[in-house]
Amino acid sequence: MPTFDLFSPAFKRDPFTTFAQMRQEAPVYAHVSPSGAITWYITRYEDVLAVLKDNDHFVKDIHNTRSGTAVSSTSRPTLHQLINQNMLFSDPPDHTRLRALVNQAFTPRRVEQTAPRIQAAADDLLDRVATAGQMELIADYALPLPVVVISEMLGIPAADQTDVADWSQAIISPGGRGLGQRVRKQKMRALVEYLDRLFAARRRQPQDDLVTALVQARMEAGDRLSEPELSSMVALLLVTGHETTVNLIGNGALALLQNPTQLAWLRENKEGWGTAVEELLRYDGPVETSTTRWVRADFTFKGNLLRRGDVVRVCLASASRDATQFTRPDDLDLTRADNKHLAFGHGIHYCLGAPLARLEGQIGLQTLFTRFPHLRLAMSPAELVWRPGVLFRGLHSLPVSGLENGTSNLPFSNP
Repeated sequence: MPTFDLFSPAFKRDPFTTFAQMRQEAPVYAHVSPSGAITWYITRYEDVLAVLKDNDHFVKDIHNTRSGTAVSSTSRPTLHQLINQNMLFSDPPDHTRLRALVNQAFTPRRVEQTAPRIQAAADDLLDRVATAGQMELIADYALPLPVVVISEMLGIPAADQTDVADWSQAIISPGGRGLGQRVRKQKMRALVEYLDRLFAARRRQPQDDLVTALVQARMEAGDRLSEPELSSMVALLLVTGHETTVNLIGNGALALLQNPTQLAWLRENKEGWGTAVEELLRYDGPVETSTTRWVRADFTFKGNLLRRGDVVRVCLASASRDATQFTRPDDLDLTRADNKHLAFGHGIHYCLGAPLARLEGQIGLQTLFTRFPHLRLAMSPAELVWRPGVLFRGLHSLPVSGLENGTSNLPFSNP
């Protein structure tokens, strides 16, 4: 059985070569940790899709792999529950109830209404860097843009947004940000306490924002989000509401700068931005693997015996480069039709924020490249550093130059 290093900087720079080898030689790959625990990595498109659809054998709540370990609803919720008791880490019927409640608040209409604010935020951020002639695209643009958008949707005041973004970052990739366990817990606790105050304020004085809508969401049976569920859901929206878009804009900008012919086509075909974003999601999407699933009970999958409690990660980035599903999968083709990539997952856990991420990616990238037609990398691609971790795929930084004579306040044209 071949072995693969999925955690090195070299792999993060180019995971696709390794994924291609895994699809060929070990499409269901068992990584054994020093403790003996097994994590299965699923790399082929059809197998990834099968796992994403199968909620009987693969569960998101580890308690569903055990018997008699249900968490008591009467005990005081732990910090872990206050952060993780949301639909991303639940299975039916809990997932069904949570998704229905959140769908009431996170509506397509609410997402569509953010377009002017996304455009204004993009223009404002680019105004700030235009006179400098260069910028660090992640810190100056790709990160603050979605942070502002999701914070304003939730109803977090501008004065609090920097702190809230910092606290929410502690939820994921703590090692990659140099956070020790103690500091991480302090930041997570600060976020939970802040949200508690925000929820209380919205109950006293409702506003036209997403937090109010979540506080007020109720099913016909009278169910509401519990306090841990409410806190966890807002934390989830904060993290996923900016993390995916940061990487979509960063990875997408890099891909376009490295494919000048494709970028030139896009400049001549401005109506193509919608399909272009879909191809950028497929080509180098913001999520490398899914969040953790566990094997509910022993069973055989594609000839491999999976044991109860084994961890399973489906490799979304690998599936979206599978030659059995996509023609010339390693080529960026902004005119690609029938692009059924899996960048946002599939099935009941399909990303709730996908429409918002798409809209932010389209407005953010179109505004960037329209305003700065001479944009170029300010360092060699080989020198770029990718953030560690198995979940998200994103750059640590992306220095660019060529911002001279950028025209301000260009309108977004929705094709």
